[in-house]
Amino acid sequence: HSGEICHKPSPVNVAGMPPRLPTFCPGCPHRETLSLLKELRGDLEQKGVNLISHGDVGCYSLSFLEPFKEMHNLSAMGQGGALGAGVDLFTKNPSVVLMGDSTFFHSGLTDISNSVQTGHNITYILLDNDNTAMTGHQMTPASGVSVEGIERPRQKMVEVVKTLGVDEAFEVNPSDRYFYKNELADTIQKPGVKVIVSNKECGLTFHGRQKREERRQLKNGVIEEKTFFQINSDLCENCHACVEMTGCPGLTKTSDAYGDKIMIDPQICVADSYCTKIKACPSFEEVTVKNYHPTKYQKNNDQLSFHHLPEKEGFDLNRITQEEASWRAVVTGVGGSGVTTISRIIAEAAKDLGPEFDFKFMDQKGLAQRNGRVTGHLALHKKGTSAATVTPVGEADLLVSPDLLDGSQAIHYLDLEQGKGVIDDDLQVPLSFIMDRDAPSRDDLKQKVQQNQQISIFGMKQISTRVLGKAVYANAMALGVSYQSGLLPFNLEQMLEAIQRAVPKAEYENNISAFQLGRLLIVDPEDVIFISKPKAGLSSMFEKSIEESFPFFQSTKEMLNFYQQSKKRLCSYFDFVDEEVIEQYIHDIFIYDRGKNIESFIKNAGLISLSKLDDQNKKIALRVLAKTYFVKDEVFCSHQMISPLKKYRDQLNWSRLGKGFQITRINRPHFDIFGISLEFDMSPKTWMLKIMRHARVLRLVLPMWHHRERQITKDIREKLLKLISESTNASPEYKRLDQINGYREVRYKKFDEALSE
Repeated sequence: HSGEICHKPSPVNVAGMPPRLPTFCPGCPHRETLSLLKELRGDLEQKGVNLISHGDVGCYSLSFLEPFKEMHNLSAMGQGGALGAGVDLFTKNPSVVLMGDSTFFHSGLTDISNSVQTGHNITYILLDNDNTAMTGHQMTPASGVSVEGIERPRQKMVEVVKTLGVDEAFEVNPSDRYFYKNELADTIQKPGVKVIVSNKECGLTFHGRQKREERRQLKNGVIEEKTFFQINSDLCENCHACVEMTGCPGLTKTSDAYGDKIMIDPQICVADSYCTKIKACPSFEEVTVKNYHPTKYQKNNDQLSFHHLPEKEGFDLNRITQEEASWRAVVTGVGGSGVTTISRIIAEAAKDLGPEFDFKFMDQKGLAQRNGRVTGHLALHKKGTSAATVTPVGEADLLVSPDLLDGSQAIHYLDLEQGKGVIDDDLQVPLSFIMDRDAPSRDDLKQKVQQNQQISIFGMKQISTRVLGKAVYANAMALGVSYQSGLLPFNLEQMLEAIQRAVPKAEYENNISAFQLGRLLIVDPEDVIFISKPKAGLSSMFEKSIEESFPFFQSTKEMLNFYQQSKKRLCSYFDFVDEEVIEQYIHDIFIYDRGKNIESFIKNAGLISLSKLDDQNKKIALRVLAKTYFVKDEVFCSHQMISPLKKYRDQLNWSRLGKGFQITRINRPHFDIFGISLEFDMSPKTWMLKIMRHARVLRLVLPMWHHRERQITKDIREKLLKLISESTNASPEYKRLDQINGYREVRYKKFDEALSE
């Protein structure tokens, strides 16, 4: 006010984080076409043929990004076909044009007509998702209704293009992967103008109806059966084949003793099952939950008590009325995760503050439905004063984020003198992080954020999932943390009433519980952690797993003693490695061959412990070594599908969602018998797996069975031991060996690539 320029120090930010790239929506049918195009491109390249692909503006424009990169050019609406037609005159390679249903009726018809008239060799793939999805799900001429809601004739694309005189036109369901692939491969290589209509409704509208129907059923009771999908982390090889071939945002990262693994995020997955159709590994499973309800069976709710929580004085409103200061908050998170609930509740609470206050609120959304970021700017100031809605850098009093990545990239909004941040310790892993194996881990990012003293990090998603059944309640929980920390300008009554007005009736009780849970996390964090923590660990399951791997007529006492001795020896070498990790390595080697090569493993592990490697490289080298002492053949995998460790995890994850659950395994076993390769789809029953896990004799009877995998493990071990003997402390070398993973052809390719490097 004095006219002097106020120089604030530059706000601290977490730098160097990769951006959250937009992705296709969960359940998007376009991913199914792009997956096949990518696979077909690889098949054609082996024949010396390069496929050229064109496209323009629509949801499918995202296909030029990872993991598909299936568009050589991206032009204006309707010009993909025009550019494809022009390029076709100068190449003998087959060409494909990706075109949306709306684009087809808008200006794509002229492209196809021109191709027919000129005699091109080109394939148009019309992506019909029943909507003008990119701009808000408006109708198309195929919808049978006008913009005024008047019923009009349905214009069918296949019939329309046939009247243009194309050489071939037909319609497919993109979910029928193997039929679609065969038709696509055959059609693309034919001469002439061909049109394929890929017909499947937009995932947002289809699954939106499903969710509304589920909410209706849950209002009246339970859902008799609900289907989910999961990945058995014991079998996952982190080869990324499922990610690279589907680009599904429901696939995310987890970790175990062997490093990063892929998992399915149940909060994002819409159970369209397309990831299971890749069949690159036996990890995928279908889970059917009986009498499903997200919160009804939670056993922790009755242990919660909030009566003792004291009310909290928050931001002093006198500063706003008397000093003409503003209270500013920034709320940020992933689109589609319910993060706007936080802004909505604060906006509702602001209505009760009185006429002397003015409140402004604005959301900034960037492809929010496609896992882009949503950032809400909230400003509370004195009535009649001028204040910008968007928070200037360095002026926010509060930053709230239920996502570690998004929160880390908004720290620069905080006022360095009095700004505070409430951020969750977990993140929705973007596809760019999964594709980039060198991207920072969650722990790396958390460590960077914790260096800022203004930020408080809480495990709100994990707690709300365990206690309330859904991670989405972390939003209300973050508000509870903020209130009890004295960071909000509202009293308790105003907050409770705001929640009631802002959330649907069916969600009110859970959001109130989440808000109170956030308050309890500040007042009595140990109580919350105790309630939300699983009651037992995996440790007790390892011995039980080894016992079950033996036939009933064999004694396991001596073997279990040998197992315990081996574990103690390895633990003594690596006191900086978690005991559960050590136990996993010893367990898996015992399961594979009854511990036949355990002495060799411990001896070579001793060489790693005595080497001059730093601790991080020793950890990587140890897990690489462990993986060379077993091959994930059908015998080993059979046990991993039904082991006590697997049963324990399933019980932990699914028993709290219904009265029972059933696992259906999605498998494609492979056998090499007398020079003949046999591969087939099946869903093995538990009794089949119990028999198969004892069939180690097959490794002797069928010497060529998984022969190349066994040879690869030996070569990796020799390379690893050579690096250790040379005291090589080069992380890239060990990481390269660690990334030789996957089943069969995927593993062969990665091994060959590692050798060439």
